[in-house]
Amino acid sequence: MTKSAARCLKVTGAAMAMLSAAPLPAELRMANPEDLAPVAGSPWVIASSLAGGPHAHGGLAAINRRDGRILPLDPTAGSAEGTGCPAAPAAETFKPHGIAYVPSGKESGRLYVVNHGGRESIEFFDVAFTPAPHLRWAGCAVFPTGAFGNGVAPTRDGTLYMTNMGRPMDGGVPLSDMGGEVLSWRADRGWRTVPGSAIRAPNGIVASDDGKQIYVASWTGAAVVALTPDGSAPPRTLRLDFLPDNLRWSDRGTILAVGHRATEAMVRDCFASPAAVCPTPSALSEIDPQPLTVRCTQPVALGLATVAVPVGRELWIGTARGDHILRAAPCTPPGSGAAAD
Repeated sequence: MTKSAARCLKVTGAAMAMLSAAPLPAELRMANPEDLAPVAGSPWVIASSLAGGPHAHGGLAAINRRDGRILPLDPTAGSAEGTGCPAAPAAETFKPHGIAYVPSGKESGRLYVVNHGGRESIEFFDVAFTPAPHLRWAGCAVFPTGAFGNGVAPTRDGTLYMTNMGRPMDGGVPLSDMGGEVLSWRADRGWRTVPGSAIRAPNGIVASDDGKQIYVASWTGAAVVALTPDGSAPPRTLRLDFLPDNLRWSDRGTILAVGHRATEAMVRDCFASPAAVCPTPSALSEIDPQPLTVRCTQPVALGLATVAVPVGRELWIGTARGDHILRAAPCTPPGSGAAAD
């Protein structure tokens, strides 16, 4: 990570004081915190800072939810563990996007990071939290030619699922100008297309604990789609009243979807601009995965919001173009009861 990226990942003393003292939502100052991954059983939340606007380089950081400290994570070298990956990504070109964390012990785990810098790949990092959070590179999975990843979802059997917003793996014409399909990867077989996963602009993704269901956010389709990894059941689709970005599990087994109450053109124009902050209206829905219905929806007081994760009794919400993480109350209004197609 460059020094300029590290400077972007800082918290002000005022924000730290608000975090430690106030029970109401406060802000954590950080540039473009596009994705977040809480570390269960610890005070840490891992964040991915997305390159864009005035920030040419992104980066990874660990945030202490008790005192508001934000520590840049600079990976050390490691072995590729037989993944066939050529070498660790160069610090000056590394550009993280979607992330997912899987614990392997009380104070350690594996972090999966979609990377667009130097190569298109999912990078693997071993994470330890003592004496302080640190990363060690452990390999990668380089994307098929023309693929462009966004979200990543690991499962217990070692399979990684990734949303592909680029060219299909079969070399055909993309479903839309933002992809898409869902790809799976295993060390013993490489990349495959998930059957029945033709989804417009596939963005966020989560998988069930047993790996039998995958849930994908169709950004331009304004929907969440439920799939079976083997294509044994037809996709189920839940329509939303906003363009969903990332998906995350809540502590009670529901899905948190965050996205944009704006047109595609409005989002793209601001994201492609040099603006440090996009004021794009945002919204949050809490979704029951069975039978795929909306429990509640509420506006989000953060422009171009991309992700919501449970942290204690609140939600932390990130953005692809902004200067802070928002702390907010969980979704509480009555659910809409919207049914799946």
